[in-house]
Amino acid sequence: MAEDSGKWSLADLIDFETRLAGWEGRVDTRRSGKRGRAAVMRAWLESRGEGGAGARWVASLGLAGVLLALLAAIAGVGASWGTLDRELEGVHVLWFLGAALVLPWGLFLLGLMGWLFRGRVNRSGLVGWGIERLSLRIAGKRARQLVERVRRSGELAKVTAWRLARLSQWIAAAFHGGALAGLASMVLFKRVGFYWETTTERAMEGFLEQAVRAMALPWSSFAPWALPDVAGTRRGPEWDGGGESWWPFLLLSLLVWGLLPRALLAGFAGWRERRALATLTFQAPHHRRLWRALTEVRRGEEPEGPVDGALVIALDSAEPDREVLRPFLLRQLRMNPTGWESLGVLDAGREDAARRALARAPAGIVLFAEGWSLAPRQMENALREVMSRAGERRVVVLVDGADDDQRTAWGRFMDERSGDGVELVFHDGEEEA
Repeated sequence: MAEDSGKWSLADLIDFETRLAGWEGRVDTRRSGKRGRAAVMRAWLESRGEGGAGARWVASLGLAGVLLALLAAIAGVGASWGTLDRELEGVHVLWFLGAALVLPWGLFLLGLMGWLFRGRVNRSGLVGWGIERLSLRIAGKRARQLVERVRRSGELAKVTAWRLARLSQWIAAAFHGGALAGLASMVLFKRVGFYWETTTERAMEGFLEQAVRAMALPWSSFAPWALPDVAGTRRGPEWDGGGESWWPFLLLSLLVWGLLPRALLAGFAGWRERRALATLTFQAPHHRRLWRALTEVRRGEEPEGPVDGALVIALDSAEPDREVLRPFLLRQLRMNPTGWESLGVLDAGREDAARRALARAPAGIVLFAEGWSLAPRQMENALREVMSRAGERRVVVLVDGADDDQRTAWGRFMDERSGDGVELVFHDGEEEA
């Protein structure tokens, strides 16, 4: 687990989801929600003891990435040597470019298009899927359970996808590096030539000249010697070698159009992973249940910190007892009720007054409802109207006098909503001692 309790890592997130899956529904220590969800969830994770499953799986992912990178590098060397005609002792440059650059980038673009337009390809692509499968083999039986946790949590799935995407790009970079090493070994240790041939001689020559000029743009101004002689390297009936002007171009092409873009994409994926970890919201239904259990106020707690002004809006026919609710709001929620309005009462004047008050609510909004009065569609409309005007202000749904079944129904209703940060608090309807 990372030393800085304010930062999350992928291993921490996996441990958190694993522990939350086995949570029995009780908490030993209540925590202040003012620290934010990420900090509260991190404190809960640390209170459950050291993990280990997350670190093991992350290590398995890394080992799987290294193994596949080695295989990719070997494949890159094979792709280079596979374009060598051993009888002619020459490298077909079209086949070389196709195998070392065009084919891997084509597969990348196909996977990207499949993810963008059809949603049937995982964000990390086919290579990422392979890394995940291999890591499961390495990590053992428990890894399958961890994968289920990943698929259950949208945020963990997103972070994992960016990790797999980063590893995938380094594996692709290893392939390009292997191809570069294969080309260098042929040039250094074996006398080889470079040529091209086609049945459409003029058309291919024109295409190659344009393609070479475009690919050489990054270095043509300071290294004109790295431009090949296209016309003079077409293999004719009397070709007996030559074409050495191609190998500097091919080496630079692998560096500039192979290794460099992959490194940049890997860096981008790593940045997105760090950003996803830094902006965790923990708004999934199982996260909300834990949040409520950790931050639900208890009778008799002493107030801490400043009190926020709040507008209390009673829903439907609810009639809040202000003398009872005021101390509860002050002591338990740290909110000072400065206005009382109503919504859903079929009174145009009171409805308009409530909407005007929403615009100037000081620091928070409390929606007050009776435990028995949950009407999902009506509540959804009220929350939508309040959230459209709330901005950054705190919003609390305060349910009064709910029994156990009603509390379960309210909790399920709030869990099914999207992540809007609304708090759900229950009041037992009795005056405080």
